[in-house]
Amino acid sequence: MTLNRAARTTRWTLQLLFVLSGAAALIYQSIWTHYLGLTLGHAAYAQTLVLMMFMGGMALGAWAVSRITAGLSKPIAAYAGAEALIGLCGFAFHTVFVAYSAYSQDHVLPALPGAGAARAWQWLSAAALIAPQTVLLGATFPLLAVGVLRLPGSQQGQTLGGLYFTNGIGAAMGALAATFMLLPAVGMPGALQTAAVLNLAVALVSFGLSRACQEGRPSAPPVDAPTPDDANEEAAPAQVGRLLPALLAATFLSSAASFAYELGWVRMLNQALGSSLHSFELMLAAFIAGLALGGLWVRRVGDRIGDQVRYAGFVQVAMGLSAMLSVGVLSQAYHWVPVLLRALAPSSAGYDLYTLATAAIAMLIMAPTAFFAGMTLPLFTAALLRRGAGERAVGQVYAANTLGAILGVLVAAHLLMPVIGVSLMLLAAGAVDVLIGLALLRGPRPGRWTPAAVVAAGASAVVLGSMMHWGLPDRLLQSAGVFRYGKTDVSGRELKFYRDGATASISVVALSGATVISTNGKPDAGLNAANQPPTKDEITMLMLGAMPLAVHPQARDIAVIGWGSGLSTHTLLGSPRPRRVDTIEIERAVWEGAWQFAERNGRAYVDPRSQVHFEDAREFFARGRQHYDVVVSEPSNPWVSGVASLFTQEFYQGVKRSLRPGGVLVQWVHSYEISDRLLAEMIAALLTEFPQSEIYATNAADLIILAPRDRLQPLGDEPWQTPALAGEMRRVGLASPADLTARRIGGPAALRTYVRLQGVTPHSDFYPTVSLQAPRERFSASRADLLQRLAADGMPVLQVLECRRPVAADTKVVYDPDHPLLRARQEALWAAERLAGRGPGQTYGGGLTRLVDGLRLQRERSTTLDAQAVVVYAANLAQAALAHMPAADQQALWDPAAWRQAHPALPDGVQALLALYGATALEDWPAVDAAATRILDRAVGDMPPGVQEQALVLSMLAGLAQGQADAVTSREARWGARVPPAAGADARRFLKAWADGGEVACAARPPAR
Repeated sequence: MTLNRAARTTRWTLQLLFVLSGAAALIYQSIWTHYLGLTLGHAAYAQTLVLMMFMGGMALGAWAVSRITAGLSKPIAAYAGAEALIGLCGFAFHTVFVAYSAYSQDHVLPALPGAGAARAWQWLSAAALIAPQTVLLGATFPLLAVGVLRLPGSQQGQTLGGLYFTNGIGAAMGALAATFMLLPAVGMPGALQTAAVLNLAVALVSFGLSRACQEGRPSAPPVDAPTPDDANEEAAPAQVGRLLPALLAATFLSSAASFAYELGWVRMLNQALGSSLHSFELMLAAFIAGLALGGLWVRRVGDRIGDQVRYAGFVQVAMGLSAMLSVGVLSQAYHWVPVLLRALAPSSAGYDLYTLATAAIAMLIMAPTAFFAGMTLPLFTAALLRRGAGERAVGQVYAANTLGAILGVLVAAHLLMPVIGVSLMLLAAGAVDVLIGLALLRGPRPGRWTPAAVVAAGASAVVLGSMMHWGLPDRLLQSAGVFRYGKTDVSGRELKFYRDGATASISVVALSGATVISTNGKPDAGLNAANQPPTKDEITMLMLGAMPLAVHPQARDIAVIGWGSGLSTHTLLGSPRPRRVDTIEIERAVWEGAWQFAERNGRAYVDPRSQVHFEDAREFFARGRQHYDVVVSEPSNPWVSGVASLFTQEFYQGVKRSLRPGGVLVQWVHSYEISDRLLAEMIAALLTEFPQSEIYATNAADLIILAPRDRLQPLGDEPWQTPALAGEMRRVGLASPADLTARRIGGPAALRTYVRLQGVTPHSDFYPTVSLQAPRERFSASRADLLQRLAADGMPVLQVLECRRPVAADTKVVYDPDHPLLRARQEALWAAERLAGRGPGQTYGGGLTRLVDGLRLQRERSTTLDAQAVVVYAANLAQAALAHMPAADQQALWDPAAWRQAHPALPDGVQALLALYGATALEDWPAVDAAATRILDRAVGDMPPGVQEQALVLSMLAGLAQGQADAVTSREARWGARVPPAAGADARRFLKAWADGGEVACAARPPAR
């Protein structure tokens, strides 16, 4: 009795330890995906390749252990040794990976003859990096299972199901912990070390248990006696010989179908929930949890099942039917997500609730099928053990299961999804499971169709036909981006192209005159016909193609990251200067779908200088065999899983190595659905390799960074030298270089200050904060528009600091009312004209007309001066337009002498304010300082808080312009406490960050000779 109690305690302790082992294993798998994604490429490729390598190594480990378990005297001690070795490998992995990456990029890849050899090296070397741990991981289950089965009182079904359950629950916990806890807290290296600590703790306790229970070889084979229900099932060796290959084949094919389910569900749920890192890990955890619950069921009932093979047949049929029905449930998920979005606030807390809700959706879709899938491996193993197959069967079944997973991943990702599509792939995989179940229900002797088998076959045919007819999702709805827009109304949309590619599902939809290409439902680019007004995306793509031509007119070899609509590549080929344009696109279906824009992007397809490479950009540049004059990078949004790795310091190092002297990187980033902090992290990463960068705003939401390898050249007129390209540019509002200049925000010092203000470190491969935090920012509809606000503000912050000169008033710039910089310029010009009495008479919204007309009225002799109104009108106009007005017109506006002609008794406060603005317009910084000091010292009486803040900002700028290094801190210390932050809060914070960095104002630098 005491022996059984001790064995029971040991058994429960080992099962609890297997929870920790499973958690560590999935932490490794999750983190390896990030690591090897840096070598192998896109997240979709990394996920499938890591999964294959993971399963392949585990299959090898399980098979190897199956050969020796019968001869092991201490399997629990051997299990402890395997866990210890896994932990030691985990501690060493980061150091080994960094050394391997450096050696590979510096020596191996440049020496290989071509892309095929480079890809083979990367895949094989990546597999070798994780092979030791995956082989050891594969050994753990059969070693522990055999060890526990040898304990007194162990039952096969209970033991195998219990171990499968505990390991699965631990795996689900590990998948969630890796993404939601460890990566944000300690990064990839720290996550690996955490998993390694778990392994070593498991090893230590397991070894102690092995010593305590005094392991040894069993005196008899550890198989159960046949039950009465097995009387018709001979247990002779000949029958085991027939049953073993049948169940191994069933395990192999069932596992292949299960992993086809996983990939298919993830792809379809990405279209409904969004393809972020968080959503992928939630789906993975839901799938694993379902598997674990299936193991728990077998633990509870497995030893009471009479005919386990027949029972497994029913389980296989139920799994196939559940998988088929999941297609219909998935079709409804596109309607559930908009309901969630309407119910939740676009906030961080709302995102947490959305994450929980999407996890529930994933569980609802995956759990039934995964539950049945989790029953198969312990059932098959127990059936073989019951019939006397021996301990070796444990490792054989486990190996067949993992090898089937490899087949499922390969066939699903690279054959079935691209050929028949995701929905039909899921139905086909379900049919495979049904056929496996029917074969098992017929028994070992073919030809026996029982009534149960007939009913199962009929039900399966009905479900399959129903799903084919009614259950398939609407492809228009799949491409509608319901996770982003929360709308299911697809009326007025025309589906022009749809394909499930190897890495993503691509669609092209015509909507409201525009044609939009989308990836997993997320729009990547929208174009209108040439005879229609351009979309907002078009100017971004034209500028991406035109700006490198303007700053590097001798560019011959150009690379473009991301095909998108093909318009950027088309623009580059509009100039005769480039001799080669290589476009790197991970998904062939994007290139195929963008042909729908042939009217607008034809050169990208037909020009012989255009070459397309269907591979990952990181992999392409890592080879370092081709060098370029220009690299244009326009990937998808960094919240999309895998894309953030194209915005890291390590990636920019690779790009810099591929640029020739004088070369330039042209980087697209967005300011919508992201915070200033995350944008600053990506800019910080770029500045580490390209410190002379400048930033431009293409429209209200998109930004372009010109990042020279050495020093940036002035904008030239090369893009306008070819009539065809010049016409395309004029159509989107780029009529001359002035239209590019008007969109410039700032240069290197402004970008450095922006990064310093946010208090961030450069975005790194090994600390993927952007991919972790960007989905939350997208959900919260954040905006990273600080730089645009500073450039559009009337206070001349960037003019003083960066010498950002507004385009001259007499230079024509095409007006775009939605562009903040162009709108500010236009309103300033209009205000100057109207104040001077030369305006055409049109009015502007937002109170500008009232301000201008109010000042004009106050300057008339017939008007009784209202000093308070003059101060308010003047301050508001200055805040909106002071930095954008022509200096000559401003002089007349702010000249106190002109005002005294109408009102001789002009109050001191009004005179001081006019003097402040007038001196600013003339860039007379000592006079600005003096006028601001009078206002802040209240020498002219109390002024409104907003006016005092303007005076404080202008005083700081005046001090910096005069070379006073402590201008910001000294003035903030003197007056800041009694000047509350208001409209000038951004400027004050930016100036503080500028001073903290020891930057020198452009206005204080000696003139260049």
